[in-house]
Amino acid sequence: MRHLPVCPQNAIQVTLSDMPRLGTDQQEVALVEQAGAKGHKEAANGRHKARADPMLRPPSEPASRPISIETIRTSATQHDKTGETWKMGVTKENCWDDLILTLDGGGIRGYSSLLIIQRLMHEIAECERRLQRDEGPVPGSRRREFNEDELLPCHYFDFMYGTSTGGLISVMLARLRMSVPQCLEIYRKVGHELFGQRRNMLPLATKYHHRPLEKAVQDIVRKYCKEHESCTGDDWHPWDPEGETSAHSIAVSSAATWTNGTKPVERICQSICLTATHNGRIDEAHLLRSYDHQYDPDIAPPWVTSYNPGADKLKIWQVTRATSAAPFYFEMLTADLGTGRKMSFKDGGIRENNPSYAAYSEHASLKGDDCEPGLLLSIGTGRPDTTNDGFAAVWPGPLGKVRALQKWSEKLAVFKNVLIKYTEGEDRHKMMRTIAKGEHRWYKRLNVDSGLQNLPLDHWEKGTWTNPQTKETKDVAGGKTLSKMEAATMEYLERDTTTSPGNLAEYQPPKIVLRQVAERLVRHRRLREASKADDLKRWQTHMGQWLTGELKPEDTRREPPKPEARKGSRAFLSGSIPGSRPLTPSGKRSSVSK
Repeated sequence: MRHLPVCPQNAIQVTLSDMPRLGTDQQEVALVEQAGAKGHKEAANGRHKARADPMLRPPSEPASRPISIETIRTSATQHDKTGETWKMGVTKENCWDDLILTLDGGGIRGYSSLLIIQRLMHEIAECERRLQRDEGPVPGSRRREFNEDELLPCHYFDFMYGTSTGGLISVMLARLRMSVPQCLEIYRKVGHELFGQRRNMLPLATKYHHRPLEKAVQDIVRKYCKEHESCTGDDWHPWDPEGETSAHSIAVSSAATWTNGTKPVERICQSICLTATHNGRIDEAHLLRSYDHQYDPDIAPPWVTSYNPGADKLKIWQVTRATSAAPFYFEMLTADLGTGRKMSFKDGGIRENNPSYAAYSEHASLKGDDCEPGLLLSIGTGRPDTTNDGFAAVWPGPLGKVRALQKWSEKLAVFKNVLIKYTEGEDRHKMMRTIAKGEHRWYKRLNVDSGLQNLPLDHWEKGTWTNPQTKETKDVAGGKTLSKMEAATMEYLERDTTTSPGNLAEYQPPKIVLRQVAERLVRHRRLREASKADDLKRWQTHMGQWLTGELKPEDTRREPPKPEARKGSRAFLSGSIPGSRPLTPSGKRSSVSK
């Protein structure tokens, strides 16, 4: 018998026996929550009958979700449209909702995406300190200091999707569980190795050697591998490449896994790279996953896109090569998937350069139609230049009247427009805004709107650059390119007014969006840590202590709760967060826990 996954957003149960423990206002709120959940459930029963265009179909209504008393009281006010209600709406029931990060392709401009994530980690550290000061540490844990350079994004997200350069970043942050400063350093180094010297000047030949990228990724895996003390750099991308229960499995704990057909999915941050194969589907990517994804018709609604199932048995360096094999830049990858089956891969950008819809569809296929993600944060690589949108500018002077030049200009403009469409992600952004009914709740998009539009994918120009660690300024290879991307990204992140890029009005300035996202992520993390009392393995798996080999089955045990952990809450177990530093009784900072 198959069981549908229980969506905590719709699992609100309030009985009369609960009422004596609640105040009058709280009783009213509980009844409103229960009635709302019931009404949404009844409305969902007829939802599958009329779906005209599955790709553009927004949910007919927002899925019900357990919300706080404050949310109920302000749900009919203007605050609902500002995102202020959403950022605080995390409860014990929804704290394990999926938190998803998606990263566009864009070549060297992926550096801008990393800078945005770096600012997000800064806001997360600020929020961690503020909530610890205002609300106290998580019950049962020690007071900590949070170092933004050491905090890991994989502790705040459950899935990371990426296309091309975004795929490389998602692998580093999720599969290799690296910090943002580590990724930025790698990006600067690899950028020079890849684009510092062009291989071929012929117009239709591949411009660069692919071997430097393969070697660079193997070196990264060898250095940052969390599974082996002595790593060769040839680790598999799937956590469980044989499709069996791994040595670090936690299948005995259903809460620590996602329901996925008949197989458990480890509750650790997963990476998914979008690539393109010769499959006859010109608008559908091929997904290279770190977990085995199976489509269950009893769970997946009929509108989802059924991408390829499973987890292709490829090594990490092969996955990054497959997702970034951009036409005219790198040769496509041909890989043996086992049992004599070979497949060729190209850059996923020729299918879906913005992976946000793929992430949303995959989430629905795992959780069902009525479960929204806790967050789907989409990060771009800079808006393209659309001033001519496929039409040539008029040549000045008499040349503008020459018919042959006019035709040539129009053809060139069309070709440039095709390249823009290849690397832009705004069409998918418009689709996701429609599905989510705006950006003030679970869907957000951050994308530099000015300054990067004329930067080629492989731009790498020597010039002045300031090292963020040493603060030393000097001429370096790629320095002008790096400085330009840093300046444009910082200007975007510091903007405190809203604009309407591409006629899509922002609901808040980027700096406010980042702070709201950071607070939402921190509140999820704090309540997840607090849930250790209910399921210790789920928390340990999320923190990477099982699949990375830090813990063994005998390490999981339930210790008697300490008396001080009972104050004002249930019994909780203490733990440590990599990137945070517990404070000793003297107030001094202790060493960082792993």
